[in-house]
Amino acid sequence: MADKDHQNQTIIIGAGIVGSSLAYFLSQSSPETNILVLDRSISDIVGSTGYAPGFIGQYNEKPSLTKLAIDSVKEYTKLNTGFSRVGGLELASTDAGIKTLQSRLDASEKAGLPARLLDETEIVKLELPIAGSNAGTAALFFPDDGVAEPKVLCSAYRSMASENGVRFQEASVSEIVMAGDAVTGVRLESGEIVSCSKLVLATGIWTASLLRKSSDIPSVPVVPVSHPYIYSRVRDHEVSPTPFMRWPESHVYARDHGARYGVGTYDHAPQHVSSPGHTATVPWQDELFNPAVTRAIANRFSADAGFTKHPPFGAEKIGGVFSVTPDNIPLLGPVAGVEGLWMAVAIWVTHAAGCARLLEKMILGEAYDEAIARDLHPGRFEGRSGEELEVTALKQYNDIYSTDC
Repeated sequence: MADKDHQNQTIIIGAGIVGSSLAYFLSQSSPETNILVLDRSISDIVGSTGYAPGFIGQYNEKPSLTKLAIDSVKEYTKLNTGFSRVGGLELASTDAGIKTLQSRLDASEKAGLPARLLDETEIVKLELPIAGSNAGTAALFFPDDGVAEPKVLCSAYRSMASENGVRFQEASVSEIVMAGDAVTGVRLESGEIVSCSKLVLATGIWTASLLRKSSDIPSVPVVPVSHPYIYSRVRDHEVSPTPFMRWPESHVYARDHGARYGVGTYDHAPQHVSSPGHTATVPWQDELFNPAVTRAIANRFSADAGFTKHPPFGAEKIGGVFSVTPDNIPLLGPVAGVEGLWMAVAIWVTHAAGCARLLEKMILGEAYDEAIARDLHPGRFEGRSGEELEVTALKQYNDIYSTDC
């Protein structure tokens, strides 16, 4: 490739579901665009995409996130792989919790998302892997929600992008190269400099560490945190697909992975991962995770769900890592004061394709939803101290499944 072509190319750092879907959308809408996607691992998906549980619940008390989730589901259903519309359940057993479900039902209907409340009898008919008679329990059912296989979705976007001429290269970026206030390329760990006119950071949990090496670029409050997720033993019998389940009052969620169940919990003190490693995982932290998972499992699941009440709880346990922000909203859009630099970070699979579509329109200068773009703008925290923003972001961890309306 000629040097001039290198200078005019768009580089995306990060080949997870956000970077890969963005590469596909850009190559689809603007075939002449020169696109290179760089990632430390192309052969294996080692970022948060590779370990995400894959829950796709579309309604959120933040309207922007609801719209991005709806847009994402529209995109995922076009792929005919990696997404199953099995529905989603929010369960509550207290008067306050059930009242909140009613409020969320009203709000979701106003947002155009179908939902209905289920009583104890209707919950039993779903044949969920949960314990007890469900006495006093109600559930809010979202029939259009579902579960994703994030690696499958990511691989599909990579394949389609490659067919459109996008190049994927396995390489680690050590530094962003600038001339004045403009991005001109990236320096790889090998020392090679690759030129570009536009650079998109889809770097997830590694965003802060990359920006620390680039003093001319303002830091952003993207805080990596650890999170426990466990898988049950593989079932020795087939079961019908069931909706994913969330217990917002307990900060617990669960889904059927086909041959086994998975459970995660936010019911523990948030743990900042200051220096993420090669993968979006950390060693299992017994003192932090075991009590939280014990509470999540206790009296919640039936015996045939395949969990045990005590460690190791099931067949596999993962200390995953993902990013939080001070308002639990992604950072997406141009970076103020740095020409040619764009950001798409702290994005869940739930919102990934919707965010990628939005950023594609922004990069290509097409019409886009400006209200959502303002909500997600990377510079919205300007003027606040990094220490304050980190503390605020960590507090958001336990409110990820908040159902306040």
